[in-house]
Amino acid sequence: MHSNSLFFNAAFVVISLFVFISPPCLAHGTHSKKTLERIAETKTITLGYQDDAFPFSYIESQQPAGYSIDICNKVVDALKVKLRIKDLKVRWVKSSTASQFVLIKNHVTDIMCIPAFYSELRHQKAEFSVPFFFSRTRFITRKNNHTDTIEDLAGHSVLVKSGTIYVEQIHNINRTNDLNLNIELDNNNRGAFEEIQSGELPALISSTALLKGMVALSPTPDEFEISDQTLSPPIPAGFLLPLDDNDFKYFLDTTLKSFITSKDFKSLYERWFQSPITPKAINLNIPMSADLKALTTSTSLYAY
Repeated sequence: MHSNSLFFNAAFVVISLFVFISPPCLAHGTHSKKTLERIAETKTITLGYQDDAFPFSYIESQQPAGYSIDICNKVVDALKVKLRIKDLKVRWVKSSTASQFVLIKNHVTDIMCIPAFYSELRHQKAEFSVPFFFSRTRFITRKNNHTDTIEDLAGHSVLVKSGTIYVEQIHNINRTNDLNLNIELDNNNRGAFEEIQSGELPALISSTALLKGMVALSPTPDEFEISDQTLSPPIPAGFLLPLDDNDFKYFLDTTLKSFITSKDFKSLYERWFQSPITPKAINLNIPMSADLKALTTSTSLYAY
């Protein structure tokens, strides 16, 4: 097993997360109003979702559903109380990992309700909320490939979803370890998994939780295996929001922190990761990570 040496060789650095910074306001014209003020005026909040990120964000009964969607709905409930708007409207905008930063930057969405995994580079494009999940990066292959480590894939192609943190990670691993990988991109998790399922490409790189979700949804889950080798430390995932609005970030962070330290959060986590998920009764069996457990008992908003 080479996971420890690979991790240090790749020199991944998860920066001290979500430090409270105050970038200058970049919004002008129609977006000069701050998010809370605009929501109060329009009585509408615009939320981004994905349809291919089970169990975080997907479509069920023609509506966005999932772990991060449920957490976003808790934020909406808190916003109704703060702004005293009982009939606050929610407008959902379909997004992808490739478009999420553009939608936030251009104020098309107020919050991206999908798990945005943190990196310093990504933090330059958008603000991150406090995290509500942590996951390591791994890869998935067909069992008949007999691929145990990323080194076994040297000289071959690997698939990564565009716009994700995994693109940055695998490029670092490839360069640092001289693996000569051909890194191919796909814009949809379902399409990417189908390429692995068909044998067109040997491996797909993503977070452990998303990979488990893809396998669980497959009609032939026993044909696949997720690597024991990890390609990253536990990476925090939060919501994306605009860089230029500290008041909105503070509201979102304090709301999330209050929820994460409540009993309701534990129940929500167990519903999505340790219980059968309707309608297919899929149980991902992912225990709460030590990092997330620490947040559920923390009394400090930024003591991560």
